[in-house]
Amino acid sequence: MVIPKMSHKFLLIWVLLGTVLLSGCWDHKETGDLALVMGMGIDKTEDDLYQVSFQIVNPGRVAGGKTGQGQGAAVTTYSETGKTILETIRKVTQKAPRLLTFSHTGVLIIGEDLAAEEGLKKIFDFIERYHDFRSTTLVLIAKGGEAKSILSILSPLERIPAIKIQEIIEKSEQAWGESPERNINDVAQMLSGKSKGLSLGGIELVGDLAKGQSSAVNMQATPDSLVKVNGLALFKDGKLRGWFEGEKARGVAWVQNNVNRAILSANCNPDEGAMAAEILRTHTRWQPKVVKGKPKITLNIRAEGQLADIACAIDLSNPDNMSWLDKRFAAEIKQEVTKAVEAAQEQNNDIFGFGEAINRADPKAWKKMKKNWSESFADMDFQVNVKVFIRGTGLRKEPLILKKK
Repeated sequence: MVIPKMSHKFLLIWVLLGTVLLSGCWDHKETGDLALVMGMGIDKTEDDLYQVSFQIVNPGRVAGGKTGQGQGAAVTTYSETGKTILETIRKVTQKAPRLLTFSHTGVLIIGEDLAAEEGLKKIFDFIERYHDFRSTTLVLIAKGGEAKSILSILSPLERIPAIKIQEIIEKSEQAWGESPERNINDVAQMLSGKSKGLSLGGIELVGDLAKGQSSAVNMQATPDSLVKVNGLALFKDGKLRGWFEGEKARGVAWVQNNVNRAILSANCNPDEGAMAAEILRTHTRWQPKVVKGKPKITLNIRAEGQLADIACAIDLSNPDNMSWLDKRFAAEIKQEVTKAVEAAQEQNNDIFGFGEAINRADPKAWKKMKKNWSESFADMDFQVNVKVFIRGTGLRKEPLILKKK
């Protein structure tokens, strides 16, 4: 008998369904009675109720991994409102005739208005109490909109949109370094931390919502709508206080040692072209201390990579020029970090966790400054030391622009 090929992700869905069936515990339920929630979104209504959205797998439509026109959407997104999140979970069974299970939920998206007005503490108090949630579920903030809209958008490249969002976050952090990959466990720890600040990745809807909800999106070469990772949400005392984008957002990642790979661009000279390096390895080390009662953080950043693009008349076979490249790219990293730290200090918001580091370095000094840490952080001295090593220049040593001259 020939077994038809099945994509790995759809096979995973069925394996997960099997694990639910095989798990032997006191509250065992049949697979046919359960609905796999792959993504969950939480918003707040004008009536001060929670609006919770659940992206649920349609098992019959992912069985063979097919994407034919007659297959329909592989997921259905249900929404319900209630005074508590648990109430919405129970009420949604009026629409979805199965009990929800969150043991394989990949993403939790929180609406921007809810994050700013109420914050995260009530939400995460429930999530940590509820036995069914995975601690590894990724947490994101819906930038400029609702979580419900984000979960409603279908993807032409991935039939399970929640899986696509996971992949976007993972690839973005690996390749660009701007949006952090934070899970439920990370957020819960940060909310109870001494610094009172934290940052979460943002995700936003781009394009037409109604068209993005149609299964016809799978037949389009250029989709009318999509979801995009964008920005870094800044929290203080559990509430959203603002956003960083671009250089500032990646500056935070440099500080927190969250840059795995990155592309750095720099101008050669004011009147010349630009160049780019692919950073392949990085490491950031903190040196916290208290000097005369005042906190100070020294950040030592080391990065290695290779030259990827250059439109400058530079002879790359000259060691002095290569040393100049190292310093030029190091200056770019230092600028990103400095912008991020200074901007956070202007907001009196220690999103980095420097307070925790000062406490470990000098507990006695921390006891004196912890009550007014926001003000101490704003006035804190910091130093940034960056070393970059460009290890390779590709197959061509002599840029074509130099050869022409």
